[in-house]
Amino acid sequence: MLEMLRNRRLVFIGDSIGRNQWESMICMLSSDIPSKDSVYEVNRSPITKHKGFLVFCFADDNCTVEYYKAPYLVAEESAPPRALKGVRMTLILDHMTRTYQQWVDVDVLVFNSGHWWSNAKTTNW
Repeated sequence: MLEMLRNRRLVFIGDSIGRNQWESMICMLSSDIPSKDSVYEVNRSPITKHKGFLVFCFADDNCTVEYYKAPYLVAEESAPPRALKGVRMTLILDHMTRTYQQWVDVDVLVFNSGHWWSNAKTTNW
């Protein structure tokens, strides 16, 4: 599989389900690498504590497998001042999430936000 990703960027964007898919991909790809030193997180961030994105580099194949936390894929903001009581945030549906520029020109893009857009979650607003 790494051969197919050589010189490419594989990017996962979404919620915790997308993160789990990303972690699984990292495990599958790294399981067959002879030199574990050639696989690393580019910012040296620990995989367990991160602030929105992680980028693993497979140096021997010149590819990265990246994860960007974006549960809704669109911009989130604090609720407007005149919002109904209990409303804590609002989604701006005509604006992408703030990390979208980091996804430009990727080779493979995997979106996942289905957990947040289910009928039960959207009809209670």
